[in-house]
Amino acid sequence: MKVIFISPWTKSLFGDERVIPGHPHMGIAYLCAVLKKNNHKVKIFDQAIENNDLKLFLLIKKFNPDIIGITAFSYCYKYVLELIEKIKSRSKVPIIIGGPHVSAVRTEVLRDSKADYAMKLEAEESFLTFINELKKKKTDYKSVPNLIWRNEDGEIVENLDAPFIMDLDKLPFPDYSEFKFKKYPNYETQTIPIITSRGCPYGCNYCSVRLSMGRGFRARSPENVVNEIDKWCKKGFKNFEINDDCFTLDLKRAENICDLIIKKKLKITYQLYNGIRVDRVTLKLLRKMKASGCIFLSYGCESGNQRIIDRIGKKIKLSQVSKAVKLTNLVGIKNSVNFIIGHPGETYKTAMESIKFAEKLPTNFVNFYNVIPYPGTELYEWIEKNEAWIYHPDYVVKNIGSRDLKPVFETPQFREGERRDVLKKGFALYDKTILRFRFGKIVGGLLYILSRNKSLYTKGIRFALGNRLGFKIYSLVTHRSR
Repeated sequence: MKVIFISPWTKSLFGDERVIPGHPHMGIAYLCAVLKKNNHKVKIFDQAIENNDLKLFLLIKKFNPDIIGITAFSYCYKYVLELIEKIKSRSKVPIIIGGPHVSAVRTEVLRDSKADYAMKLEAEESFLTFINELKKKKTDYKSVPNLIWRNEDGEIVENLDAPFIMDLDKLPFPDYSEFKFKKYPNYETQTIPIITSRGCPYGCNYCSVRLSMGRGFRARSPENVVNEIDKWCKKGFKNFEINDDCFTLDLKRAENICDLIIKKKLKITYQLYNGIRVDRVTLKLLRKMKASGCIFLSYGCESGNQRIIDRIGKKIKLSQVSKAVKLTNLVGIKNSVNFIIGHPGETYKTAMESIKFAEKLPTNFVNFYNVIPYPGTELYEWIEKNEAWIYHPDYVVKNIGSRDLKPVFETPQFREGERRDVLKKGFALYDKTILRFRFGKIVGGLLYILSRNKSLYTKGIRFALGNRLGFKIYSLVTHRSR
């Protein structure tokens, strides 16, 4: 069977704007590896990298695939719908949608679009089963787990969920050979993404990870992880982005990964932008991380008010945040702390406590985000129940970013104008700290003054993230400043 996978445009954090991804799509790379291992042929098309739909239609015509797969995150779903319309206007090749958005809304994706199929949850095993069945030209796919499809009567059918893959070591390493890797900005810094575990056992009300990866923690063995790192090192990659949601949940496993990197004498650097929990870190682990090449990590705090932290299900203490930052500084790893503005139950006063708490933290910089309720999360359901939307929920998901100065819902205790005011203060603190971190106190301070011209500053950020040249410059500067 022949398959084309498409990675669609990605939406900017600043709102309804398209941006260039830093590196190839890891989920598609995993599927590519699984299919090739089972003798299927694969081609990959990244819309943002190619930026030319004519190339896609020429690829479809030349390769003549049996099916086209498109991955979908909620925040870029509008681009997926546009893409499906374009393909269907010029081709009869069946289309299947996968990715986190499908796992969140399930059958809704087939009601929304002209896609023929959809696949929820993990796809490495289920998609392989599906295309083997598709090869038989069947019309009944009830036996394919995770599949959403239309029967002969046109009715949408959602099949049973497959058990999550518990033994992640049995999966092949992601295959990036079909991507035009040199066109991605992070290629300039020889950076590649890696994931060492899946799933999160915690219950933060705003998080959508468990909808697609489950609430159980499933981890690759340290040997398997380091073997993959070694493989990429031999290909010239020396910098890694670990994209786990809970890398340090199992402290011993994390320590063992560090020990193996050191034992193999792999001269690498790595970052954890997704963040690690402040209650799952020790001085011993941090020292091992530093020795094995960790140069940056992020912590999730989300609020500077303990009552709000408890309400959103974060299950940490503010004292743990301060302690984790101090320990991280002690071992010499650069770090940041993340906050979200707009939680249920929040007031202007409690939101300002986040600003004040962030200002006192001895971290390198602080991130502030506008809360975005994604479909399927407890936060989304709470807003629906309380009729608190400012904008229609479809508009929110498709058009508003987490760095956008548009609050998406309000309450009598925390009105839209108040939310916008706190967001401005949070974004300003982010600008001030990140610029000083990247460019030093003097140059960064001057840039911060210039950044108060929001129109000019936003244009600069959009240039950096919205085209390949800008992103390459941004990647090189930020990489060298770590």
